[in-house]
Amino acid sequence: MVGCWSFGGEEGSYWGEQKQTDVNELTAEALDRGVNFFDTAAAYNDGKSELSLGRALKGRRKDAVVCDKILIKEKEQLKNFENILRECLSRLDSDYIDLMMIHWPPDDKELLREGLAALLKAQQQGIIREIGVSNFGIGTLEIARECGVNIVANEFGYNLISRGMEKEILPYCRERSIGVFAYSPLMQGVLTGKYRTITDIPPSRRRTVHYSKMGNPDSNHGGEGADAEIEALLAGMKSLSEKTGISCGTLAISWLCYQEGVSCVIAGCRSVQQLLENMASIETELPAETVNELTSLSQPVFDKIGHYLDLYRGSINSRIW
Repeated sequence: MVGCWSFGGEEGSYWGEQKQTDVNELTAEALDRGVNFFDTAAAYNDGKSELSLGRALKGRRKDAVVCDKILIKEKEQLKNFENILRECLSRLDSDYIDLMMIHWPPDDKELLREGLAALLKAQQQGIIREIGVSNFGIGTLEIARECGVNIVANEFGYNLISRGMEKEILPYCRERSIGVFAYSPLMQGVLTGKYRTITDIPPSRRRTVHYSKMGNPDSNHGGEGADAEIEALLAGMKSLSEKTGISCGTLAISWLCYQEGVSCVIAGCRSVQQLLENMASIETELPAETVNELTSLSQPVFDKIGHYLDLYRGSINSRIW
């Protein structure tokens, strides 16, 4: 799946400027090569990601499967929910959305139930075809089940550094045939092999619970992180890459494909070259011993961090429940 967070980006945005010509080229290349799943969100670059993707799919919308996401923050929003969805459709230049997800679960149970009901209504109207969720824990997945909503996928941050969903969420989804879409497979570039030490990583890329908050104003969590363990993981992956001849990035993405229950890997890309690299990673077959070695290399990080689910906040103020 092509992650579209960078699409529509301007200078100064999180991923920087993203030229529409590059989006057009990589989207066309993806479709020509059989990669037809695109993941966007209304919150990505304030709707500009949807707009950019819609432009890139001009004339080929029927060839693509679009996954979109929307935040549900307050009850007032639901009074105008159909219009909000139609604004997404307008930006995407489409009359339907293949898969619409709640981007983050609200902390209000009643609001969540009303949001799910609104999505069901939109599905009945044909505005959306399937309903999914993003960053949902067991509690919120259970509420969706109780509401009679058929959740087809749960999009979750999952990679060699962040394995918190393995304890409960991955088994839950697997047992109930809910697809797991793993986003941030390279931990925002940290697992590509270009960083050796924690200080090499830009502060904005190490603001998650996995890194110490000390000296990082971008950090919103209160944990001590697992800096030493992550550096050991990066060194171990570098050695494994040299031994196998497989790049660190390919090892990281391919490892996810061997995790039972993972049905899709969402890999962002900004150019045709990055698209092809991501595709090669998905198609790379790893020997069982390599998969096991990667799991072992990441285990100390997992042991130190535990089962944190929200990548950016500690357990006390986690948005995932």
